[in-house]
Amino acid sequence: MCKPRASSDALASQPAASPSSRRSSSSASAKRRPAATGASSSSPSTSYSGTGPSGAATGTGTGTATASAQRRGATSSSSTSSASSGRASLAAARASLPDPPVLYPFQELAAATNSFLAKRAGGAASASAAAYWRCSLRGRDAALFQLPRRPGAAAVDAAALARVGRYHHTSLARLLGACPAGAHLYLAYELPPGAATLAACLRGPRNPSFTALRSWVSRLQVAADVAQGLEYVHHHASAVHGRVSAFAVIVSDPGLRARLTHFGAAELAAPADAREVAHSPYAAPGSSGSEPSREADVYAFGVLLLELLSGEEPEKYRFDRGTKEFQRVSVVETAAAAAAEGGVRNWVDRRLGDSFPVSAAERLVEVALRCAALDLEDRPDMMWVAGKVSKVYLESRVWEQKLQVPTEFSVSVAPR
Repeated sequence: MCKPRASSDALASQPAASPSSRRSSSSASAKRRPAATGASSSSPSTSYSGTGPSGAATGTGTGTATASAQRRGATSSSSTSSASSGRASLAAARASLPDPPVLYPFQELAAATNSFLAKRAGGAASASAAAYWRCSLRGRDAALFQLPRRPGAAAVDAAALARVGRYHHTSLARLLGACPAGAHLYLAYELPPGAATLAACLRGPRNPSFTALRSWVSRLQVAADVAQGLEYVHHHASAVHGRVSAFAVIVSDPGLRARLTHFGAAELAAPADAREVAHSPYAAPGSSGSEPSREADVYAFGVLLLELLSGEEPEKYRFDRGTKEFQRVSVVETAAAAAAEGGVRNWVDRRLGDSFPVSAAERLVEVALRCAALDLEDRPDMMWVAGKVSKVYLESRVWEQKLQVPTEFSVSVAPR
């Protein structure tokens, strides 16, 4: 602090400069200013101290203005690039979403199905919930189901379709649209290439001994897909399916991935009547309620899981030589008897060729029997069921990779 004061005193003690010396000093200062200004423009962040207050102010001010201009340009370019990136992301997100379902006119559906005279696939021609028409709607392969309309319900409009079609999941079939016509409702779903119903994959229509699901992991893949689809319907869509069966599951190739159809039928179509519920193998014995529920969905999935494991129909009639009568036998009863006697290994579908982990099969049978409990309160939540099935599926994938069993022949460690 002493040095600046001494410097000022020395300057004050000097004699006054002459006019000529002042002119030469001002001209020298003027010659130095452009250089200082040029230096400040090339180096905006540099501060100057020896050119006088005006020179320092000029250099610093020019550097600050240049830096501000550069910062404004960088900010503008970054905001422009951010906006363009946001628009591209939004466009990509919109492109990934499925098209909203549409209302098809009755004449278009009639033309696609030869006035509904074309042969149905997936089941008997009289079973409206099982059979469907394979057709092409506006350039897309579709499966068209005919369901009874809810009596006295309001007409199906675009708002109702939007409520159903806003949910999209990998385990749910994509709804293309609907057509209410008289007492029936037609629902169209996108049909993947080489797709067939789960019932047709388990038991060929022409050759019941043939199955497209020849490996243990392929069966568990279907079970995990259906379980995750139902879990999505119950807990993420806050809805009820109401028509779970092997005829409502579409299996596509490659990968043998399963998709659940009839999602939204509980809202758009009429519930099954008491007679249909009483004769349905996917409904609990003595079930008389026609309104769908989550507990009914869980029971139906339990039957479906046992059907996957055994390869048998959910129910069939066997002739009893003792009574000379046909007796109804359900897959739930045979699975419960096998679990009680420790014979799950002999109960599993023989077409799998003994190439499956027995402990995993026993755990899945236990899960399925809990789902098919007669008491509603004893049935588990679908989230718990999907977790158990997915865990066994992942363990089975690890088992398959370690074993590497060829599918052409079977491996048995003990006689059945």
